[in-house]
Amino acid sequence: MPMAGALRTRFLKDDFGVEILDVDLNEASDETFGEIADIYRRNSVLLIRNQNLSPDTLLRFSSCFGPLVPHTRDEYTLPGYPTIYVLSNKVVNGKPIGIHRDGIGWHTDGSYLQRPLITTLLYALETPLEGGDTRFADTCGAYEALDEEDKRKYGELEVLHSFTYLMENREYGRAAVTPEQKAKTPEAVHPLVLTRPHDGKKSLYLSLGTAQEVVGYEPEEGREIVRRLADFATQPEFVYAHKWKAGDLVAWNNLCTLHCASLYDDMKYERLVYRVWID
Repeated sequence: MPMAGALRTRFLKDDFGVEILDVDLNEASDETFGEIADIYRRNSVLLIRNQNLSPDTLLRFSSCFGPLVPHTRDEYTLPGYPTIYVLSNKVVNGKPIGIHRDGIGWHTDGSYLQRPLITTLLYALETPLEGGDTRFADTCGAYEALDEEDKRKYGELEVLHSFTYLMENREYGRAAVTPEQKAKTPEAVHPLVLTRPHDGKKSLYLSLGTAQEVVGYEPEEGREIVRRLADFATQPEFVYAHKWKAGDLVAWNNLCTLHCASLYDDMKYERLVYRVWID
């Protein structure tokens, strides 16, 4: 079981993901923040429960993982906090306060960026009693489970990722891309297999929403390669399903995981979650 200093931890599933126990981030020192960041870097998913954080404290903690990254759709950021993105079905004064039904389908955040996004952090303020879970898939474990021929074959491929393709084709919340958004998010090409610099582990770098094509293949043929690998990587043995509670804080490494949000009864329950992106 991973340990750092006096922090107590436990694995979320086998050796995939870790929960840090009995820590209050409002009272934690910079040294403790550093210990938490070190635990996170050695694991793909990090969970800390029972937090009560102001936006300022949330950003102070998030910064211990690296530089904060602006969001592509800034119309859904928290007023006064451009690096906090609001996920919610709540409506105040007739206006949605955040984006709803985001993250449905297996994907990787920020895969359309020229520099792939490393970390996503979610902090839950209000959660539904049923539904709304987030599943995380271990794409390092999935890569290791491939046979040697597939490792060689997929290690030679590159995928073209597109924000415009994502927004125009996703199942929920399709939206036109503004000229400004298109200018900020040109198409990006990334390897299908990544190598983590700190430990040399390889992972499948997949995102169903943004994968427009595999370089050198017909578009639909390439997307089928990505879909087939995503189906392989999201088998139950590679997946941890997180049931959210208010006060939960979860961070994950987009370079070695896939994740997928689930629906909930949005006529019965309200959800409010803050998202931070970190390089």
